Amino acid sequence: MDKLIFSRKGFDSSAGHGYSPYDPKTGRYIVLPIPGDIVNNNGYKYDDLLLKPNYLEGIQANNVKELINDKHLNFSKKAREIIHSSYAHYDPVLGAPSWLENGPAFGAFGQAEAAAGHLRNHHVQEGSVFLFFSRFKPIQNRLHPLDPEGGWTKGAYFIYGWLKVGKVITSENLSELPHDIKVDHPHGSDEDFRKRNHNTIYIASDKLFNDSDLPGCGYFPKLNSNLLLSSTVHKNKPSIWKLPSFFNEDQYRPTYLNVEDKLRERWLECPDDEDYCFVQSTGRGQEFVSVLKDQSIEWLKSLFEKNY
Repeated sequence: MDKLIFSRKGFDSSAGHGYSPYDPKTGRYIVLPIPGDIVNNNGYKYDDLLLKPNYLEGIQANNVKELINDKHLNFSKKAREIIHSSYAHYDPVLGAPSWLENGPAFGAFGQAEAAAGHLRNHHVQEGSVFLFFSRFKPIQNRLHPLDPEGGWTKGAYFIYGWLKVGKVITSENLSELPHDIKVDHPHGSDEDFRKRNHNTIYIASDKLFNDSDLPGCGYFPKLNSNLLLSSTVHKNKPSIWKLPSFFNEDQYRPTYLNVEDKLRERWLECPDDEDYCFVQSTGRGQEFVSVLKDQSIEWLKSLFEKNY
């Protein structure tokens, strides 16, 4: 059975020591790749990733390094220091994002170690769909002080992109890895497949749905309330999500959120809306695996009807 995976990717409090920025006035955002590791010191540094002029209104940054150093975004000293000479772990690559002038434009996502083992053990394969989410922090002073959309002072989790798996690459079929992914993806080198346990690359399919022209991977044009995972009722507790209520059924409940003796305290049906529920997500865990069938397929399609 195909899977639907909520995949946490991008700057966070431990990997990057900050959060990706978004403009609550326009919905424009930039996903910041986390700093690279010692396995793969090649590819793009943060000042190699060139930004389109004035992509975020009022932020004058020519590249991602300058963006993180911009005083208006209030990144921590630690964040500024760690990206100073680091390579960017640019993953996932979901085509060419609207904020960059350069960089890779293929569709591929890499995973390794325990997280890759988790995906393999839950049979994530061709036909499965990743929904990538990250915590985004709003640029200050974009909205009226009373506008509730500007109230996420600690940031909020939004879904920002997707990838439908067209092919899975492991060490067993490494010869099938396209050359551009091998060269430019941070999990793509021969060294990655030697040194990273369970190193896996998920290559995007051509189409998301067989009956539409939606591409097999991409970035949503803007962040909005339809892509918001964090509960507005629990504002500034972004790890509390609001999901359609079917996700609280046994067959749909995502991994890490389905521990039997934690269900009562972790999940709550919305008192004022029976179609939705609240869930306390976990601080750890990157890949939350559900099933892709019936209700989740319809919900997935609705995301694109409203946001693409």
